[in-house]
Amino acid sequence: MDYNKLLFYTEKYNKDNKNVKIFENFVPVIKEKPITGKFYSKYDSSEVDSSKVKEEYIKFIERRTEMLPKDIYSYKPPTVNMEYGWFSEPLVPRSEDPTLYFPLKQSDVVKIEMRIREIDKNWDKCRRNTFKKI
Repeated sequence: MDYNKLLFYTEKYNKDNKNVKIFENFVPVIKEKPITGKFYSKYDSSEVDSSKVKEEYIKFIERRTEMLPKDIYSYKPPTVNMEYGWFSEPLVPRSEDPTLYFPLKQSDVVKIEMRIREIDKNWDKCRRNTFKKI
């Protein structure tokens, strides 16, 4: 390895290791109580003193969880894939009349692909017949 590279790497390694401390023993931080309960922790404080929680915070959380995207945002979703959860109505209501229901049996893309394959198949036949060994 190049001497300058080696010096650079050793200096970087030493600077990085100044800030790293490896602990073998883990202790809980008793001063701070977790907001959410951890089922695997034996130090978890599962009981929350309800007198310390303000009623306005509880109401705010309940109101925000019940809101739909329509209630949160003032605009409509710009693309179709963003409409999930908006419960948007179609522009033209779907008719229940069976005489007005005309589903496509094949799309234009499929028709073009089938035509290309048909032409290719015919071309292969023509080529084989023309260059036939006698």
